[in-house]
Amino acid sequence: AQIRVFVDFMWQGYYSAIFDQLFIPFIFYFVSFILYTGLFAHHEADELSIAFVLEICTLVIFGKTFITFLILEMIQIKNRGISYFIDIWNLVDIGSLCLNAVYVFGEITNGISHEELQVIGSIAIFLMWFKLFYWMRLFKPFSAFIRMITEIIKDIQVFLVMLIIALSAFANIIFLLNINRIEENGDPLYENLIGFAPLDAMIHAYLMGLGDFNKDSYSSGNARVVWIMFILATIIVSLIFMNLLIAIMGESFSRITAIMQQSTLKELCSIMEDHIWLQKIDELFESKRYILWLTPDTSTG
Repeated sequence: AQIRVFVDFMWQGYYSAIFDQLFIPFIFYFVSFILYTGLFAHHEADELSIAFVLEICTLVIFGKTFITFLILEMIQIKNRGISYFIDIWNLVDIGSLCLNAVYVFGEITNGISHEELQVIGSIAIFLMWFKLFYWMRLFKPFSAFIRMITEIIKDIQVFLVMLIIALSAFANIIFLLNINRIEENGDPLYENLIGFAPLDAMIHAYLMGLGDFNKDSYSSGNARVVWIMFILATIIVSLIFMNLLIAIMGESFSRITAIMQQSTLKELCSIMEDHIWLQKIDELFESKRYILWLTPDTSTG
């Protein structure tokens, strides 16, 4: 309880500083980039049009907030050194900044082809939405939920490895059986999705595990083997693995819910550690030597 009181005391100052100095600028940064990529990119407008003026305003807001967050990352790299690159959130931050800069530069200079630019933009937008999860940790109800998601991902790491092995096994089988179909000019077992046969087989095995049974051509050639492997795949992947995943996630959810308050405090401490430079701790405690913890009197006498 004493730790909770101290964290809540520290959080009062850090919440206001982070919300005013970082969260609000991030919202402008986020919205300006989303608007630019979705509305103004690859649209030539007259200089006197409203669209052109809005595009310039969007770029100005984006540029100013971009510099703010670039400086923020430089400060964190200076303070934390090589440990900065161990945190997944930091990698997302620096990767997002780089991709956003490349996208805007390529759009303004036309130095990158439209197709490549759209690919870069889609990844950059994904990282921006991912960063929004980070900033939602600023609010206590969301911080506990995000902590729950990260802990569940950690808990299913072994499961994911085993699932990938199982999917790879069935993808390999499908790939070999499909070669026979092609050599005999028969109907292929799976569609040409991305143009690389092994990955196409892996995607087909993954979709099969999710219940997307594209089995129209299973009875053409090697039908017995194909159907046996199909039944094994549905039993192992769809039934066993997917239900095991539900059980693991349910157990993780129960465990984290039981320590919800501790998880929230841990998330708040993590945010304060990332932005510890926003508050001068020495000045904060210069005239405050004690923290008074008052609770209601519950005695019955």
